[in-house]
Amino acid sequence: MKVRMLVLLSGFLLLLAACAPVAGQELAGTSWVLQSLDGNTQVGEALGGQPVTLSFADETQVNGSSGCNGYGGSYESDTRDGSLLFSPLVSTLMACQEDIMAVEQSFFAALQAASGYEISGDTLTITSNEYTLVFIRQ
Repeated sequence: MKVRMLVLLSGFLLLLAACAPVAGQELAGTSWVLQSLDGNTQVGEALGGQPVTLSFADETQVNGSSGCNGYGGSYESDTRDGSLLFSPLVSTLMACQEDIMAVEQSFFAALQAASGYEISGDTLTITSNEYTLVFIRQ
């Protein structure tokens, strides 16, 4: 009876662990669309601009759209602890509506300040001491 209970408990714990958010999933080859920046869902398309996107092209390169301008750069991540750092990003210099430009500036600041990430299902959350970015898988 004790062995059966241990087997059932072990199976339950494995199932529970498989459903938990995983900080260390690979980012390479994934693409995301921003849903909120510090809880504000008025980003990108919601303001009349393009979707704000983030694509991890490979193990070191990142690119996307900030809702107005295209951008790119490099990143480093560690799947063991979920750490994430972006190099200084470069972008095109098109002018857009003021509210879209304000989101763009905050988005770039949040990426530059990033220190960690977590993937849970189809949601990517990037965090720093100052910002929280929430994306859904594209």
